[in-house]
Amino acid sequence: MNSSNNKMIKSIISCIIISFLMANLCNGINIKGDEQKQVNVMNSLPTFPYDQEIAESFVQYAYAAYCYGPDIQNWNCTTCKNIPGFNIISAIFNITTNTQAYVGYTNNQVIVSFRGSMDVDSWITNFKFLETIYPPYPQAKVHDGFYKGWASVSSQVKSSIDMALAKCGSNCQQIWVVGHSLGAALATLCVAEVQGWYTLPAYSYTYGSPRVGDSNFVEYFNQIHKNNYRVVNQHDLVPHVPMEGLLDYHHVPTEVYYPTNTTYIVCNDSGEDPICSDSVIGLSIYDHLHYFGIPCCCK
Repeated sequence: MNSSNNKMIKSIISCIIISFLMANLCNGINIKGDEQKQVNVMNSLPTFPYDQEIAESFVQYAYAAYCYGPDIQNWNCTTCKNIPGFNIISAIFNITTNTQAYVGYTNNQVIVSFRGSMDVDSWITNFKFLETIYPPYPQAKVHDGFYKGWASVSSQVKSSIDMALAKCGSNCQQIWVVGHSLGAALATLCVAEVQGWYTLPAYSYTYGSPRVGDSNFVEYFNQIHKNNYRVVNQHDLVPHVPMEGLLDYHHVPTEVYYPTNTTYIVCNDSGEDPICSDSVIGLSIYDHLHYFGIPCCCK
């Protein structure tokens, strides 16, 4: 395992410690109690069926976002070689928030991919559980670190999508947004805005996403973007933080839960289906780094 993955493992261990410390400090906050707000997510299931083959192909795009920026820009990274026929537009990086993404297109799709966390400091910052008002819908709150990361690159992402659409022309009929780990959280925030930027349909596949915002954010997300599959692998620990109910954090639907590498459940539209990942204690670093049995991240 390379040094980047070792850093990620140490970072995730820090997340576990912080999670339990925060839980013990929050006695006044209802965690999955009777008074927890019920989220209105009726009729929020995606309009297209889940496809494991597509999910496996897009996890490669998500993993490629971990590669070195110049290698992504030249599309000659090791993981990039697993993705033939992709035309890179730009690799995007913000040094202040340590946020990395890239945008490109295939013969009929524009694809946006976000990198997950790479170092200890980033993970610790990401899991302080602080919330901020969500500007597109001020009644909602989202994780402060996640939103700052997305906001720091949003204008570059939009201009890159514009360039991709200009090059791809009428052939591109869809926009796909993907990400793994922290990148999944950024992808969630991104696709919520992409849906309003263009008339083209937007779709998203995320892998190992933490909870991004509160119940009001989830309701807003479901109103504007239904075509989302949030994939969770077995006992992956990251989808369990921040804890459900802590500051009203709640997952966006639609979860696809893999109890094994090859079997899956398309969960209900609540975002917190009790028979899916909520039914297990998620403490596995290995499962977070091996979606579909494919090792993360940039190989």
